Amino acid sequence: MQESPAEPGTYPPPVYTGPATTTTAPPSSLAWWAAAMTLLGPILGVVWWLAAPGGALYGDRSEAETWLLRDLVFAGLQLLAGVVVGWLLTNRLERPGAWERVCAAVTGALLGSLLAVVVGQGLGALFSGGDTEFPFVLRSLGAAVIWPAATALVVFLASLLGLLLVRSPHQTE
Repeated sequence: MQESPAEPGTYPPPVYTGPATTTTAPPSSLAWWAAAMTLLGPILGVVWWLAAPGGALYGDRSEAETWLLRDLVFAGLQLLAGVVVGWLLTNRLERPGAWERVCAAVTGALLGSLLAVVVGQGLGALFSGGDTEFPFVLRSLGAAVIWPAATALVVFLASLLGLLLVRSPHQTE
């Protein structure tokens, strides 16, 4: 059986590389994505507490009109984080283990989102000044899943567009 010579200038030689479908992402990369998303959650919780009405900087939490705005600020922060993380992941879809990386990031985003709620509400309770009648809480709990959902949706849409824009090898110009 005769071996074909490797193309000059390619490294590693084709003999040492496995098929791209069976190559996985290194476990450290998966742990990094999950940990980064989880640690981003408390940062979003602090930003939510600072930026939302009735939080640290402005607004009266006893007014019912501020409750919806508080939830919308949280939802907007979650949406922004989801779009940015999804965009970062779409830039790495061609690398091996892309879907494991997406799953790790979405799982980390779900944990980070829950931590954002806990940290924001904890800061609201800690610095409320004894006002327990109208606590700083997230009333729309569905807003907590916007970050992982937006991340998954951005990756899905980018993958779908990538499939639509790829030319078939049978097409000619």
